[in-house]
Amino acid sequence: MRSLTFSLLALTLAFVLCSGAWADVIEIFEEDEDFISNLTNEDTPTTAEIDDTDSFEGEVCINITAPAGVTNGQKYNPNIPGWSYKIVEKPSSADEVRWIMFAWKKADGDGIMIQFPDNGAWGVVAAAFVDPPAPGTGRYIAGANMTGWTGIQVSEDAPTDWEYVIRDLYEDFEEFTMTGVALTPFTGIGLYDSIYLAWTQDELERIAKGVIQVEPVSKLSATWGDVKTSD
Repeated sequence: MRSLTFSLLALTLAFVLCSGAWADVIEIFEEDEDFISNLTNEDTPTTAEIDDTDSFEGEVCINITAPAGVTNGQKYNPNIPGWSYKIVEKPSSADEVRWIMFAWKKADGDGIMIQFPDNGAWGVVAAAFVDPPAPGTGRYIAGANMTGWTGIQVSEDAPTDWEYVIRDLYEDFEEFTMTGVALTPFTGIGLYDSIYLAWTQDELERIAKGVIQVEPVSKLSATWGDVKTSD
């Protein structure tokens, strides 16, 4: 298990107080065990569970297990209640972001994917991998693309140990409105953890290094300023 700690949090808070500079971060998933209740859809019988035996950070991760013999195992929801994150070049309000971070691990099999719909739509299917992709194809893949659904291949091999990915959503997919997510291991078992959105890359790098904490997305409705951290 790879575990990142928040041992430098005090130093970070001191830096915040001294710098006076701010930027925004949204936690999509970290330790919220209720998150998987949002993943209501599947194309073939697929299991979504909270896994407390392995994680990138903290105590738990999301375990998506596909049945034997399928290549499109996934759990997803194109319209999660409360999700309307606008991906823009220059975020300036509470519902706007540009960057994403997620951690993943493929316990077995040849590929793993994560998908983000635009207003409930998953986008066109052209070639398995395109870069830059057509607008509306909000997919990241590591290893083999076993469905052929168009997206960006971030690595030629699926991660057999925990790896985190930080990407510029605007540069990758242009402007869109993220309303849901699909966690797609294709076959076997895929583990997902530490999913965050942010205004800038720097916030996500600090999260990956375990130096800041932010509030869960479910707590942002009236207190966006409470989850700000230094730029």
